[in-house]
Amino acid sequence: MTMRMRVSIVIPVHNEEDMIGPCLDAILGQTIPADEVIVVDNNSTDSTGDRLMEHEGRVVVLSEPRQGVCFARNTGFDAATGDVIGRIDADTRLPPVWIEQIQAIFADSTVQAATGPTRYYDILLPRLVARLDLLLRTAWARSGRQQLDWVYGANMAIRGSAWRAVRPLLCEVQGVHEDVDLGIHLYQSGERVVFSPTLVASTSARRIRDSFPSFRAYLAMTERGYSTHPGLAHSNAYRRAWLTARLILICYFPLHFLHRACLPNNQRLSLRALRTAVVPRKNPMSGS
Repeated sequence: MTMRMRVSIVIPVHNEEDMIGPCLDAILGQTIPADEVIVVDNNSTDSTGDRLMEHEGRVVVLSEPRQGVCFARNTGFDAATGDVIGRIDADTRLPPVWIEQIQAIFADSTVQAATGPTRYYDILLPRLVARLDLLLRTAWARSGRQQLDWVYGANMAIRGSAWRAVRPLLCEVQGVHEDVDLGIHLYQSGERVVFSPTLVASTSARRIRDSFPSFRAYLAMTERGYSTHPGLAHSNAYRRAWLTARLILICYFPLHFLHRACLPNNQRLSLRALRTAVVPRKNPMSGS
């Protein structure tokens, strides 16, 4: 008899009082329950801790004093006991069948990690934006002939054994996205990473709310991830990241408008929402 695959889900958080509750509610509403839900609080100074207390007994809460999502992720992954470890962000909203899909994908013993596209729940024209997201991620997967050197931190999973194999190789630098770094080292180690178009998760478009210089700096962290790992990723990895960043930057101003003008919860145009002050997003590696 085949033993049931255990699935852990890890969520790093820093000042996510408005996001973590709905995120956990979506996880706890899965058709197949997660065996373990781990939230790693990375020095939150708001009411995130209070929101986590509302899920006491159903969620494992850990603390990571070193500031940066890579440290919080590592703490959560190291503590996870599942055969497969899911990784999402605090603003991710998983569909009810997400763990079902993870179970199906990892039933193939050659798959060591998996990632998928996202839909956005707080932007106007969400279907159009989701199609653009899917198009870009599919192009990334095909450019490497499905030999992926990347994963997307808001919607991914990794086999526990693969995590332990690459853990000593991972970098801890502020100028590189931790999920890009993980993807590079999985590729370097010969671990099979797959992109599944049906492994969809919803997330926030709030990053596009940043000023143009801040958003450009955020995208540059992906390019830097590949430029600082020469020879470890696909030969076209840096060019792919450079071109993708320019394509996204071309779309910055219309996407910025579509997000800022979106009335929360019902995706309707709101002129009042446009007048709301913009709060810059934190650097995911430093929390600043």
